[in-house]
Amino acid sequence: MDEIEALPKLREDFRMQNKSVFILGASGETGRVLLKEILEQSLFSKVTLIGRRKLTFDEEAYKNVNQEVVDFEKLDDYASAFQGHDVGFCCLGTTRNKAGAVRKEYTLFPFCCPVTSRNPFLLTLFLCACCSA
Repeated sequence: MDEIEALPKLREDFRMQNKSVFILGASGETGRVLLKEILEQSLFSKVTLIGRRKLTFDEEAYKNVNQEVVDFEKLDDYASAFQGHDVGFCCLGTTRNKAGAVRKEYTLFPFCCPVTSRNPFLLTLFLCACCSA
């Protein structure tokens, strides 16, 4: 079977697994595109945005998106926001033009993996980056 012909079956098989996903950085350029694609594909039964502030969406497609507001300086206080998800996307970052010389770094790997699943190997965490940023 051709790979392109197999895609609809793969999508449907994945949908039937009722997976949940969280996205860090959905307000940024990469995160916005990722969120839109995830909603258009309807691959996940639950979509949660985790960020510093709630985002406002007018479109009907975003009505079932959950949002968790966290303080990235105190991530240990927000472990519950990351729990119960099968897949995570990390799109945190900014373009050099927007950030200037100011740069913050957050250590997410040790935090996300243990609290998201009883077995840390069950969580799939993707780091999304735009190379031209």
